[in-house]
Amino acid sequence: MNWIYGKWWKWLSAIMLVYVVIGGFVVPLGPGITKISPSVFKPDTVYTFRITAYHAHFLSPEAGKVQLWFKNHYTYYKPLSVNVVSNSEIEATFALASTQQEKIVPSSFDVVINNNVDGTFALREALTLAKAKAIDSASVFTAETTEPVVENNKHRLFCFPYREILYETIRNTFFHVPMWFVMTMLVFTSFVASTLYLTKPFEKWDVLAHKAVVAALLFGTCGYLTGLVWAKYTWYIGVSWGDVIRKLLLEDIKMAAALVAIFFYVAYMIIREMIENDERRRNIAAVYNIFAFVVFILCVFVLPRLTDSMHPGNGGNPAFSKYDLDSTLRLFFYPAVIAWILFGFWILSILIRLSFIEQKQKV
Repeated sequence: MNWIYGKWWKWLSAIMLVYVVIGGFVVPLGPGITKISPSVFKPDTVYTFRITAYHAHFLSPEAGKVQLWFKNHYTYYKPLSVNVVSNSEIEATFALASTQQEKIVPSSFDVVINNNVDGTFALREALTLAKAKAIDSASVFTAETTEPVVENNKHRLFCFPYREILYETIRNTFFHVPMWFVMTMLVFTSFVASTLYLTKPFEKWDVLAHKAVVAALLFGTCGYLTGLVWAKYTWYIGVSWGDVIRKLLLEDIKMAAALVAIFFYVAYMIIREMIENDERRRNIAAVYNIFAFVVFILCVFVLPRLTDSMHPGNGGNPAFSKYDLDSTLRLFFYPAVIAWILFGFWILSILIRLSFIEQKQKV
């Protein structure tokens, strides 16, 4: 267990955490569409839509021609005109004949924008077509279909991916997700230590198992709270905290199962406090710890994949990496995971030192 007192990996953890924290808050988001007004339109009428973008560069000299399309399923429709108002705003006129409305399935359009700096970005289901009850066969507002031709499909910016619903909260990826990696590594360490204690009942294995659970509960709690806040401001905007907690526990299996896993380790701590005899406490705690680790794996990694969940990677919901079309997020996410794991073991080393100091003082 001498490795835990080394210094180089602690310095590495500190440097990487500084890198992740600074980069995580300084690197901007990529271009995306935040708003389009109006959002509902009718056939046989010319509409002027005002599209508001985030971190776009429409007026940049390097942007070239700014192109815009209205997309329904696999069909692209050309606007009547496109007017760039500012770096982040475009006005586009568009009209659709009622004779074309039967082809519009579903009754919604994606808005797709392209230029040489921002690449191609879109807002899904940005517009809704309120289909006319009567078809005007004399309508002159026929929308022209087109096949997009672009020079650059990917942005030229150093930025994090812009994702609907997540927006700026995507930065929480560097904090919320690694917390669970840290907890997993710590409870695994505790599981191994408990197994070794049952094989060779040395006190140091019991101390390692105990303090690893203490550190794991710290990071597990941080992971749960950051997830709770993230859910509140992405999935449940405007919903009270009480309703958010109720919805998460009843509707999201991963949040409920993770809480159960945490409670099992809280029970481990309670068991240790209840038993006064040292040898008996260590033996019972070691056996229970092995059982708790099996429950943890079932709750965090198995059960959520057997049913639907809003969490990425569960119940048919694609994993987060499939949304990350560039590598910028990975440049900070992977170091964040490594840094937080090292930091977790740094805290574990401090807890072990304090435990041994307390034992010496008692003697």
